[in-house]
Amino acid sequence: MSDTNHVSKNYKILVCSTDSKSEEHQDILIEYKLSIFVNGIRYVNLICTHKNLYELVLGNLYTEGIIGEISEIESIEILEDEGKAFVTLTNNDIFKDMIEATEGIRTVTTACGKQHSIAYYLMNDSDLSPLEHSYRIPFETVLSYMNEFQKSSEIYKSTRGIHSCALYNETGLLYLMEDIGRHNAVDKVLGYAMGHRIDLSKTVLITSGRVPSDMILKIIKAKIPILVARSVPTDVAIEMADKYNITLAGFARGTKLNLYSNEQRLL
Repeated sequence: MSDTNHVSKNYKILVCSTDSKSEEHQDILIEYKLSIFVNGIRYVNLICTHKNLYELVLGNLYTEGIIGEISEIESIEILEDEGKAFVTLTNNDIFKDMIEATEGIRTVTTACGKQHSIAYYLMNDSDLSPLEHSYRIPFETVLSYMNEFQKSSEIYKSTRGIHSCALYNETGLLYLMEDIGRHNAVDKVLGYAMGHRIDLSKTVLITSGRVPSDMILKIIKAKIPILVARSVPTDVAIEMADKYNITLAGFARGTKLNLYSNEQRLL
């Protein structure tokens, strides 16, 4: 099948039921493999969607603790045809030290694929601090954002297989990112925010997927005060959200949602 948009391909499929079968055409998501090299060292292979790769690289480096701000990056070169991204940091030694500190350690997260568990080495309690409760937004406004969010993805409408992540503030939607992996979609959003120097302290992040601990860790790192999911969080995600004063909501549908922690920002 020909690739028309780098994101999906159209396949002829057979739709079957107990008493009938018919041929139909369906758009299927394309898996894209991106290998990221940092200072000449292979850092990670990501299974992702061939879209917004620069933001994905930038956001992943940030949420995994490789960089703290964009000024620590000297250059990012992405060779899309080869599926490779080459990152040069201003500090030539720091990434080598991180790799050596986590040598032999791998973790299979709820995202796709295996990678170094660098984030868990770097992001201990001394690196993080609870957020203030000063930012508030009406409950009804958040519900309206979720209802808008669920209608925003044209790729989801055609494939039913993409994850979306969007950032809102009091004026409405700032931007939306999509990927085959929900963690990648979050990284793309945060990478966009870094690249455009957006203040995240008064924003709401909405995700289409469930919220495990490794995703809430990204939100805490970025200091986003409110996370709303269409699906549900895990127990550790709730405990971490409570500890770091993140307002965590899930199962947001129609006129209601479940509040798991720090409800005072919405009520």
